[in-house]
Amino acid sequence: MSDIQEIMHQFDHGRGNQWMQFVNSITVDNIHGWTGQEIKFRFPVVAIVGANGVGKSTFLKAAACAYQNEVGKTFYPSKVFMSTRWDEGALSNATITYNVRIGTETKKLRWKKTNDWGFSPKTSKPKRSVYFLDISRTLPLDATAGYAKIAKTATEEAGRGVELDNEHLRELSYVLGQEYSRARFTKTNVNTAREVGLLTNRHGEISQFHQGAGEDSMLDVFKLLQRIKNQSLLIIDEVENSLHPQAQRRFIRYLIKLARVKKLQIILSTHSPFVLDELPPIARIMLVKLSDRKDILYEVSTEYALSTIDDVAHPELQVYLEDKEANALFWEIIKIQRPDCYRDYCNKIKTTAVGSYDIVNTLDSLAKNNKLPFKSLSIVDGDKKDECPNCLAFPGSLAPEKQVMLNLKSKNWAGVSTRFGIGSGSLYSVLDEAILNPDHHCWTTEIGNKIMKSKDEVWSILIEIWVKECLSPEEASVFVQAIDDTLDEIR
Repeated sequence: MSDIQEIMHQFDHGRGNQWMQFVNSITVDNIHGWTGQEIKFRFPVVAIVGANGVGKSTFLKAAACAYQNEVGKTFYPSKVFMSTRWDEGALSNATITYNVRIGTETKKLRWKKTNDWGFSPKTSKPKRSVYFLDISRTLPLDATAGYAKIAKTATEEAGRGVELDNEHLRELSYVLGQEYSRARFTKTNVNTAREVGLLTNRHGEISQFHQGAGEDSMLDVFKLLQRIKNQSLLIIDEVENSLHPQAQRRFIRYLIKLARVKKLQIILSTHSPFVLDELPPIARIMLVKLSDRKDILYEVSTEYALSTIDDVAHPELQVYLEDKEANALFWEIIKIQRPDCYRDYCNKIKTTAVGSYDIVNTLDSLAKNNKLPFKSLSIVDGDKKDECPNCLAFPGSLAPEKQVMLNLKSKNWAGVSTRFGIGSGSLYSVLDEAILNPDHHCWTTEIGNKIMKSKDEVWSILIEIWVKECLSPEEASVFVQAIDDTLDEIR
């Protein structure tokens, strides 16, 4: 069982009590444009994604202020949301409300700003180990206050420093993709209060003054992770900073493992697709700017999250679908129905697989209430048309994989053998076996593995045949006409 599956089992979406300390939700009002929206944490490791300035750091800082810190300085709103002569009015009557779990109980906590920040209940602020790694962790050591003198004048080591144990040394090596035989921290005769990190590889020992940015920042992080206490709250701003894609993926896997072993709650902010890809949908939280407010979306796809914050020109119509199988089916229907002007549709429409049907339905509601800054159309799979009556649905009443393959089977796999270039006897056996798998999402992968084709290639062939052989002209016409009507509304 993977670490994610094990956490799913242990955490039980918040109902389990192995995580004895947990921030269930945070509501922020009148801070940096947030007007009472609630962010919910439904998995022990979550990543918050969104454009610069939307408020990711606001929620990270708010999370840090929920507790009396047992391992360092306690975080207070008066420090992290400092009032200045220019923006003090922006925090007038600001509130941060928490729902936290302590053991099997849940409590409501609140910070409120009048003349100063006040906490309630006044006498029972919960205690917890809180670690906040902000963006300053990525500063080179010689740019950090007090270290320039050490770099220039230190002549010998002093005192006893920290050394990474074998387990954390192996994990550090794995994350960075380099073999290290030793990782330690030492103090110097210049300043015994400040430590310098040293890594030993096959070329010898090198200090943080000369390490790469990724090595420098990860060495400090692993020193913290080696001593982090069970049930702690760990917050990391822009977790991907200074790490190449492989290192990002490996670091997130390690954090998930650590959360499982030590029952940590970890809240990250990110702009990275590699970070999002390593997390299950329930662990992805997106902050968005709508036409009249900021809001929060859950279980977004990596593609949607990154396309939304990318600086690209928008087409006439944004079409939201559940997954890439639906995306391919959409374009296949358009191609067959409108062959002469297919390229026009490609230029006018951008399709995005956004995740679950809940996300598609939410985006449809936002669009119909004129909350999105562009025209959009939301399309759900045929099996979700009753649950999302306001969305356009694909023809049929089943999930696309089921609709396509079961329809083709009912026609004795008409035309399939020719398109795949494989004898019908062996191919039909592969197709028949695949649809016995209870998880229809695995069907194309299973077929592809047996006939040496990618699952995308398998799906492309199947839907091309299905649109020609199984989809009725009337259903196809109604579907495409709905798209045309939406485009006409724009004009």
